[in-house]
Amino acid sequence: MPYLSFLAINYDIPAIAAVQKWFESCIIQSYAVTDLDRRIMMFDEPESKKLIIKALNDLGIDISNYRYDREEMRIYTERIIDGKTYSLPFEAESDRTRKLLAVLPMMIMALRDGRLVVLDELDAKLHPKLLKYLIKMFKNKNLNKKGAQLLFTSHDMSTMRNTVFRRDEIWFAAIDGTHGSKIYSLYDIRNADDSHVNNKSAYDKQYLEGRYGADPYLKNMLDGGAFS
Repeated sequence: MPYLSFLAINYDIPAIAAVQKWFESCIIQSYAVTDLDRRIMMFDEPESKKLIIKALNDLGIDISNYRYDREEMRIYTERIIDGKTYSLPFEAESDRTRKLLAVLPMMIMALRDGRLVVLDELDAKLHPKLLKYLIKMFKNKNLNKKGAQLLFTSHDMSTMRNTVFRRDEIWFAAIDGTHGSKIYSLYDIRNADDSHVNNKSAYDKQYLEGRYGADPYLKNMLDGGAFS
């Protein structure tokens, strides 16, 4: 049992209770699980739902509403075309729309309450511009007034840029000699003269050139060895 849990269970210590409450507030999801984007958080609060619909519209998904039909136990999206409202079952929507409808409610809740949201494979099924929009939501001080944080894993290079992240916000996971994972930030990487990577560098380009490590070693395949 973790020591923190032991203290929380057996003692009434305000500082420990505050830490426990913070951990319990964290939102953690892994989109490596294939059916996770079918689990949708429904808001009864009109303002939160309005923010989700606005974000979807900003992302090019032109829906006017989404609702849960308790009798059919199905979610429907709604669109207004030529003044008439049309409904579409959630499962008939594209992978992109389903993923965004799954992610956005969690993000809105995190932004509203100042929580940490941890998402594995956030970029799966999303266009790079959509991923960038989600990141920008947390960097928008007017929207993120309570210091909510987004921690996510991704294989998308388009957001690995100095216009999106600081050097200390980009972290790499590399396999070491014992087949374990070594975690380090871009800020920790040093040049030959012991200087940090320039904060105006093209991070994505330099990563693909192999300057930062944490990339697949494909020499045998590139030399033709894998197919000879």
